[in-house]
Amino acid sequence: MTFRKILCPIDFSPGSRSAMAQAARLAREHGAELVLLHAWFLPVLSGEYMFPAAIGQELATAARRDLDAAVDEARGLGVATVTSRLINDAAPQAILAAAEADPGIDVIVIGTHGQSGLGRFVLGSVAEAVVRHAPRPVITIRHHLELRPFKNVLVPIDFSPRSREAMNLAAEVAQAGGGGITLIHVVELPVAWGELRPFDVDRELSHRAVAELKTWADELAGKTAVAVSTRVCVGNPGHQLLDVLGSELAFDLVVIGSHGRTGLARLALGSVAEKIIRHAPCAVLVTRHAK
Repeated sequence: MTFRKILCPIDFSPGSRSAMAQAARLAREHGAELVLLHAWFLPVLSGEYMFPAAIGQELATAARRDLDAAVDEARGLGVATVTSRLINDAAPQAILAAAEADPGIDVIVIGTHGQSGLGRFVLGSVAEAVVRHAPRPVITIRHHLELRPFKNVLVPIDFSPRSREAMNLAAEVAQAGGGGITLIHVVELPVAWGELRPFDVDRELSHRAVAELKTWADELAGKTAVAVSTRVCVGNPGHQLLDVLGSELAFDLVVIGSHGRTGLARLALGSVAEKIIRHAPCAVLVTRHAK
C-alpha cells in the first residue's frame, strides 16, 4: 500500500499537535492528502441538548476557528493538500465513522492522549478505541516524540498472516539512511512445561525460528531497498520486545499486527500489541488483517 490520504484527529492539545506534525511529515513524503478531523460534542438528554443553544453555537464557532488554524499550520509544514472535517459527535464514534465512510483513507495518525493530560496510553481513551476498532492501520504518537523519519523500524513476527502484512507495510514506510528494518521473533516457551525439558527446547525452537525468519527476511529484501536484519529471542514476547526497544538501537517505529495467533477479532487487553502501544518510546503502527 501507499499513503494517499491520511486521517489525523486533532483536539488542539499538545499531544494531538505532535500527531499532526508526524502526519504532516508522512503526507509530505508520500504526496498524500492530510485530513484533519475535530469532533466537538454536547451531551443530549431526551433528545435535547443539555446546554443553551447559544453555548453550542459558541463551541461550534470556536471549534471551526481552531480547526481552520490547524489547517493553516499543516500547510505551513509543507503539506500540499489539507482538508478538514468538523463533526458534532463523541470523538471515538466520529473518528471511526469517518474512517469507515471514506475508503480512500489509508492510515490514521493519532496522539495517545489529548486533553486529559495523562502521561500514558489510558484504558478507555479515544486513542485506544480507535486502535481497537479502526478499519485502517493506525499510527500512535506520544506527546514530545521527536519528529524524525522512520529509518530504524522494528517488526515483531509471529509468522501469522498479520505479521506478514505488518512486514509489508514496514517496507512501505521505512526510509534509507538508517538501520533499516529489523524482523524480530520471540520464542515463547509453554508455561506448562515448567522445569520439564526432555530436550534442549530453547536451542531447538530458536534454531527453527532463525531459519523461518530468514525466509521472511529474504522475501522482504525483495520488496525494499533498505537493509533487513533478523533477531530471535526467548522469553515473554511483550517483555522481550520492550527490552529491545528500551536498551538498544533507537528505533523510530514499531510495526505490529493488532493480534496474532489468538484469533481474536479485536485488539485484546493484555496482548503484545497493547503492551507495545502503551510503553514503546517511539511511534507504533498497528495494522489490520485484511478479511
